[in-house]
Amino acid sequence: MALIETQVLLRIADRAAYQYKQFKEACETAKAEGLGFYFDVVTGTDDVDVEVSCGKQYHYVDMDFDVTRCVKGGTGLGNIIGAMETHFNRIGEDKTPLMPGGWDRYLSEKDVRVSYYFAEFFKGTRGFYMEANNVFSETEDQFGRIQIGTEMSFTDGLNYGNGNWLNPADGECYAATQLKLVVDSMGDVDLDIRLTVKDVNNNLKTIDVTVPASSPSETEIPVGTEADRFLDVTTASIVPLGSEGTVGDDIRVMNLKERQISL
Repeated sequence: MALIETQVLLRIADRAAYQYKQFKEACETAKAEGLGFYFDVVTGTDDVDVEVSCGKQYHYVDMDFDVTRCVKGGTGLGNIIGAMETHFNRIGEDKTPLMPGGWDRYLSEKDVRVSYYFAEFFKGTRGFYMEANNVFSETEDQFGRIQIGTEMSFTDGLNYGNGNWLNPADGECYAATQLKLVVDSMGDVDLDIRLTVKDVNNNLKTIDVTVPASSPSETEIPVGTEADRFLDVTTASIVPLGSEGTVGDDIRVMNLKERQISL
């Protein structure tokens, strides 16, 4: 009896995350005010018979379209989580469950992560948060900004927390991420940057990256490899004896999303 392969599980998780995302966006669209909420429309009649009959129920509908309730009550999507937990709990040849600890234990042991949309879906279905270290951000997050004037300046940005395994995936903390530099403007001289970062264990280290001369706006330069994942960028400097760029260089330090979810 074999435990599910990692790429198979991630394909399932990504499909579920994408479907959840579609429901979330549809709910947000459906509950937009538009030309007026139901409650406002009936209140605008100034007709007590209409207001008493409809007001309370219409207000309830205006406040509804909750994505968790729609997914749980209107689809079987929750089975994606439950059925996999049944697989994890099957007894293997060694007379123990294939994966005690469920989704979080599997992801941490395999050193892989799921989308935040999946984490939201998980919370709505199971009633508790996944571990933040098992969840990658779905937003474009700026960790800092580097600008070259008479000297280099660094403006601090977001961070993904301290990497503690007790951190819940509630949208405040995420798994450490690979970084990328995104060019806003770049002159005709290379820029050799040394980033001071916090690694997956929240320990300070440095990593170097070069922005090539004359890189067009929106050029993306990965920082390190997929194995180089960080929680925070604390500062930046010119690599000793490195190329110093030119006045006007403007670079953003962003997260490099782990992968794109899809159907």
